[in-house]
Amino acid sequence: MPHISTESVKEIRNTLKVNFPNFKFSVTRNHCSEISIKIMQSNDKALKNYDYEYLQINQYYIKENFSHAPKLAKILQKIYEIANKTNYIVTIDSDYGSIPNYYISISIGQWDKKFKYTGKNDTL
Repeated sequence: MPHISTESVKEIRNTLKVNFPNFKFSVTRNHCSEISIKIMQSNDKALKNYDYEYLQINQYYIKENFSHAPKLAKILQKIYEIANKTNYIVTIDSDYGSIPNYYISISIGQWDKKFKYTGKNDTL
């Protein structure tokens, strides 16, 4: 059964803070089986156009979905790599097959609180 500990979530949160000092994240554990990472605030120009919305990220298609924004794709891929570092596949039995140690959810903003861009709103 998937499970992520509070200590693992704390370690991922701290690693994200070190790697992305200009970002504000919400990193939480959901139902002991999922880590939820939400980018809530940043002054990085790669996120300038997301000041008005909430966007769920499919971590398996980051490069394909953000081919128009390669810098943002690189940021999201790095966030996923940090979150996935301690994840591994667990084989339960032949009926259920293989499942991850825990699930990962990434988004820009939350469904009830939009992402905030804190940089200058100048044109590129």
